Amino acid sequence: MRQLRVPSPLEKTVTTIKNFKGVDLTNAPTNVADGRSPEAPNMIRDTPGKVRKRMGYYLDKEYPDVIYGVHHLKNIRFVHAGNKLYQDETVLYSDMNTARSKAWALGDRLYILDGKTYLVLGKFGADDTYSVKPVTEIATVPTTFISRKPNGEGIRFQEINFLQPKFINEFLADGETKVYQLSLDELNSVDKVEIMNTDGDWEEKKVTTDYTVDLKLGTVTFKTVPAKSPVSGRDNVRITASKTIEGYADTINRCTISIVYGVQGATDRLFVGGNPEYPNRDWFSGLKSVSPKSTEEDETTKTESLEDFTFFGDLSYSTIGLDTNEIVGYSLVGNYLAAHKSDGADGRNVIMRYGEYVTQNNIERASFRIVGTIQGAGAIGKYNFAYLNESLFATKLGIYAITAQDITGEKYTQGRSFYIDGALSGEDLENSYAIAWKDFYVLATDKRIYLLDSLQKVYEKNNPYSSYQYECYYWEIPNISVLFTEDDTLCFGTDDGRIMKFYTNKNQQTSYNDDGAPIKARWDTNAMDGELFYKKKNFKYLSASIAPAIATGFEAWAQVKGLWTRLYDSGAKARYFDFTYIDFSKINFSSDTTPRTLGHKIRLKRVDKVRFSFRNEELNEPFGLYAVGTEFTESGNYKQ
Repeated sequence: MRQLRVPSPLEKTVTTIKNFKGVDLTNAPTNVADGRSPEAPNMIRDTPGKVRKRMGYYLDKEYPDVIYGVHHLKNIRFVHAGNKLYQDETVLYSDMNTARSKAWALGDRLYILDGKTYLVLGKFGADDTYSVKPVTEIATVPTTFISRKPNGEGIRFQEINFLQPKFINEFLADGETKVYQLSLDELNSVDKVEIMNTDGDWEEKKVTTDYTVDLKLGTVTFKTVPAKSPVSGRDNVRITASKTIEGYADTINRCTISIVYGVQGATDRLFVGGNPEYPNRDWFSGLKSVSPKSTEEDETTKTESLEDFTFFGDLSYSTIGLDTNEIVGYSLVGNYLAAHKSDGADGRNVIMRYGEYVTQNNIERASFRIVGTIQGAGAIGKYNFAYLNESLFATKLGIYAITAQDITGEKYTQGRSFYIDGALSGEDLENSYAIAWKDFYVLATDKRIYLLDSLQKVYEKNNPYSSYQYECYYWEIPNISVLFTEDDTLCFGTDDGRIMKFYTNKNQQTSYNDDGAPIKARWDTNAMDGELFYKKKNFKYLSASIAPAIATGFEAWAQVKGLWTRLYDSGAKARYFDFTYIDFSKINFSSDTTPRTLGHKIRLKRVDKVRFSFRNEELNEPFGLYAVGTEFTESGNYKQ
């Protein structure tokens, strides 16, 4: 039988904390492990095992409306605020959707999805300035049929482009027929008719003079019969026509989620989804086509070569599961694409796809087949997907990851945020926003920022179905609309139109303010109840080792019977003198720049447990906590 040692009434009990982890907002303070804190706003990991006050932020730019997106092209920032898109103060476009936007850079252009109009930003004129236009204005015109006979028989080559009413049919003239049947009728227009001359060059013909058009039937009638092709087996009649199909462009315009993925994991196609009319469907872009041709050595016609985010074929889509739960977002798992759905009845909420080429009619096309499903918590929120050594996303149960089982190769979803799940349950995760920044998954809600630290992983026995959890922190910064990074610096946009950037020099005193306001940081210990929880404790001494600074310090507080009481102020003992920063109200002429151990006698008598709090709420003061120690005695049974 296990024997408990009862301390002598005069024997001092010593407790120390030297290895600081993160917060635990899930367990009650009495159940929080040593080294974690039940309350530690505005603190962050310094080096593993040590914590410090976070750096502050400053105003970088201000706009007159909500920041819905901050995007970059060639290190130039473009801001979506309200219904406008800005380059610095210049308005480039004034009909943006008043909702969050997502953008992808491709070459020298930026493609933007805002749920209203699919836009492209680039330099389209001769004046070398950026402008914005709907992608429909520059979208690829597909060659839908090749080797077409005048009567309409031919080989389907490319799909109709959702974003482009124009299409091209190429014919192989027979030298006898005047009437050429296009692949569509009820046309809006016939835009161009070309015939190849004997030199192999295309010559444009003139309507009325060289041909007539029947838009209803979709035919072109030549005045003179086109001759057979001067190049054997090569199409020699090319007709460009237009037909607007109602709702086609809005299929892509109304999409709100996206990711870049391609065949065998390549990054050459844009996948889009989130169209409210098609909750369980997504579409993928094509590649720029090369001239269709085949040889005796290779009968497969290569149709694609370069990325083309302006071409979404009307057959290039996937229907993912039932329409009762929508596609919420995407993540990459190795060479596979994971489509995350909202919670469904069967629990199969992650659909895995793999890209490969298939050959149809001697034409090689991309195919993205479903290779498996993963059961687990459904995703919630379109903007909290981020990759930090693994794909992370928010669910109603917390932050989850997709991970591969080492032995079977099967994939599962596992929780990663046990220590803040208690707080996340009260947050609006559907409208949260996340990015990966350095070693952290950073999640912003309307109330605060949460951080998951990938450098600190720990197995949690209360969550046995997950291989590990991340240590977590939180910052009290509300009303953030978007997060982004610039030169590895964390930045954010706000609901009232401000662009804020965090300071980056942790050794500079002026890095510790929030746009001129002091940062209120603290680190609370767990509830210390001694070796025998039911015994009375008399706490007599409290000590802390903190990082030195030109101006730093802390106030020590204690919570007894639910009430907080200020114990003492550490004063100037942890400061050192530096001519680069002089605050005469906090001056100390010490030259010692090593960590300082600051102890103080205290009198907390006849208590069952105590929580200590180390607080720094001063303007332009850093605060780093390296160790904490207490001394107390135990005697007699505690009575309320």
